[in-house]
Amino acid sequence: MNSSTTPQPTDSRETPPWGYTHPDCKGSSAFLFFVSDLARVVNEALSGRALDNASMTVAQDAVDALVQKYIDIEAAPAAFRGQRILLKLEPAQGGRGPQVALQMSPELEDQIIEAQRLAQHQSALKQ
Repeated sequence: MNSSTTPQPTDSRETPPWGYTHPDCKGSSAFLFFVSDLARVVNEALSGRALDNASMTVAQDAVDALVQKYIDIEAAPAAFRGQRILLKLEPAQGGRGPQVALQMSPELEDQIIEAQRLAQHQSALKQ
């Protein structure tokens, strides 16, 4: 058995599956999974790294790959195709370190906001 297939010990906190692997990751539900995956991919790409141009390039590549993954699985084909999310390094302000800002196309942003609004509305109706 080679080392790449050897099971590794895990701690009690298992990593949750990616949203794009969920069977309900289609249509407006895909946006909710996407937001979670987007936060995760950026956090993982930047974890333990200095916020500089090199780390931003790594994170941007990861975000681009995530958008492409949602296109490939046809989660919401019209919504993700042709869209791009740009990561920007914002300069430090008020004694705080630099921050990462996300800039996405208005169409994608509007669809994400609408999906979140619908999810909140549906959650409120269930209570």
